[in-house]
Amino acid sequence: MAKVESREKISAAATSVVAAVFLAGFKLVVGLTTGSLGILSEAAHSGLDLTAAVMTLVAVKAADKPADREHHYGHGKFENISALFETLLLLITCYVIGNESINRLFFKHVEIEVTSWSFIVMLTSIVVDFTRSRILMRAAKKYHSQALEADALHFSTDILSSSVVIFGLIGARLGFEYADPIAALGVSLIVVMISLRLGKRTIDVLVDRSPAPALVEQIRNAALQTNGVEDVKSLRVRVSGGRVFVDMVVRLPRLLPFEQAHSMVDEVERKVSAVRSGVDVVVHAEPVETEKETLLDKVRFAAEKGASRIHNVQLFTTDSGVVVDLHLEADDGDTIEEAHAKADKLEKSIREEVCGVDQVLVHIDRSSAKPISARSTGLFDGNLGRDVREFVMSAAGVVSCNNLSFTESEYGLRVAMACQFDEALPLEKTVTIVDELESKIPAKFPRISKAVIHQEPIPRARR
Repeated sequence: MAKVESREKISAAATSVVAAVFLAGFKLVVGLTTGSLGILSEAAHSGLDLTAAVMTLVAVKAADKPADREHHYGHGKFENISALFETLLLLITCYVIGNESINRLFFKHVEIEVTSWSFIVMLTSIVVDFTRSRILMRAAKKYHSQALEADALHFSTDILSSSVVIFGLIGARLGFEYADPIAALGVSLIVVMISLRLGKRTIDVLVDRSPAPALVEQIRNAALQTNGVEDVKSLRVRVSGGRVFVDMVVRLPRLLPFEQAHSMVDEVERKVSAVRSGVDVVVHAEPVETEKETLLDKVRFAAEKGASRIHNVQLFTTDSGVVVDLHLEADDGDTIEEAHAKADKLEKSIREEVCGVDQVLVHIDRSSAKPISARSTGLFDGNLGRDVREFVMSAAGVVSCNNLSFTESEYGLRVAMACQFDEALPLEKTVTIVDELESKIPAKFPRISKAVIHQEPIPRARR
């Protein structure tokens, strides 16, 4: 794609150079033959057009070079520098033409021979300028090239200035001798206005002025349309040649896992890059609190903020406020004093993050980061497994019980199983049943230290 872009831009610029050579030579010959200042001024103008076209061609080639160790943003500014030099050349030309126009109007008289060639050269100029301005503008819009756009706009104004010259020639043929210098003065004024506008746009880019507000708003909206993005902050946009460089900060929910946050940033970059071609975007993610956070989310965030590992979190609302009950995992090798200090730190963090906390009850546990050495037993084939299954099946709401497994470790004997419940039973009810069974099983069977039950709906085949 980059090679195609470069080839089309260079082709458009080269076409402009060929047209400029033809027009400058044609106008110069006719202008010297007829003595028309209007045509000679146009010849000088076309001569500078040739210089500008060559500069544009060189600049486009240079701007297409990729970024390197010394030019991290590429070489796109060569296009803008070329456009600035073109503006300066045009202003110098305007001064020379305007000065000669005033001299002919007030201080000296020059005979003008108006022939059919005078009109032919100017009409030819209009046709050529119209054709190349369209070629240049098409490439400029497609690849957002300011150098090509400047050339296209320049040659579009040449059509108007050539029309003014034809008006002057008609006036001279009708005997109004001042028509030609007035036409030349008109050309210079038109070019001055266009040059100043081009110059302003070029300088805006060179000093990294933000581009059109509409483009900036499109970029902002593209980021905000990404699911999960809360806000866009510190959006900075700069243009270099045909490329747009975007730096932005997007605010994401602070509870997002890192991998998910990274995926969202990638999605923002894709959407912003699709706003227009040539966009280079860098996105920084900033975590923020959102209204969707629950009390449990805030507690978990407070723990993560303090690098604490917690589990078995329960929240209670009382007349005095929120009671937080949780287990804190201490590191292996911690003393009771060190573990207690971590519990105090966690409690402080929770009180800062969660409003209305009355109590924070912290149970200090051993770390669960390392797996516990255990062995599976065959008890599920014996009487204990049968008895446990029968006990569970006697509970109201349990439809079936299977997949019993026993694991023995330093913490005792652990039984795990899967229980099916009626699909119409609310989840809250199944949780209550499971909690009761998990507490009753160790009491009913002293050999068992812990029971874990997994809830499942009734298999479709049994419905």
